[in-house]
Formats: sequence, structure tokens, C-alpha cells
Amino acid sequence: MEFPSVKFKPRRDSYSRTRGGKSTILYLSCSNCKEPTLVYQKDGPGKLLRCYADRILWPPDLVDRLDAITPETIKTVGVIACEGCMQVIGTPTVYRREDRSAFRVMPGSLYSDASIESAKARSVGET
Repeated sequence: MEFPSVKFKPRRDSYSRTRGGKSTILYLSCSNCKEPTLVYQKDGPGKLLRCYADRILWPPDLVDRLDAITPETIKTVGVIACEGCMQVIGTPTVYRREDRSAFRVMPGSLYSDASIESAKARSVGET
């Protein structure tokens, strides 16, 4: 599986404004087998500790499953796992401070190959 070539547009809402208005689209791969796993909108600075369900932009089957999820039903979704090696990427949780559905990221399970802009710049530089 490969990351989509579509350019994702960040969502602008109260959550992104609360975190300073700076959002980055991250292309996240499994640290174990390097399989593309998620495209995620990271709002604000700092480490990626949790992935909010409404900020997961790809893969489409996961996005479709998460569309109807509420903080009350997030536990029914199950874990996010790599399709290549089945390593657990994140476990469902509710971020109580904002009452938002999220996945707690397992430390060391993902790596980011930066945002699409820097990925495009690298691919142009490699040719």
C-alpha cells in the first residue's frame, strides 16, 4: 500500500485554534515494517501522544468507521494496527479534557516521514 497522492487540506476549527492555529499533515508509517499506516492532521507543537478520531484523514476504510464514533462508542472500534505486520499502533480512549474520541499512540510504533510538502521536496531532489 502507498500513501495517496492527494493533497489533504487541514481542518480549521476551535480545536486547531486552541493549539495555536498551526496544523501539519503527517504521513505516518509503521516503525516495524515501514508500511504506510495513517495520514493525520497534527494540531500544535509537541510529540504525537494521541490521534484524535476526527483528525485521521486516511485510510478511507478507517475514516468511514470513525465517522459515526462518539466518546461513548469509541471503545467498540478496537485498536488501530498495521495492516502489514499487525503491530498495534493505537488503543481507543477518550481525551476527557475535551471529551474527544482518540487513539493513544503506542510509543515507538509510528514514524513520520514528515509532511507532504517536505516529502515532495525530497522526491524532487532525488531525481
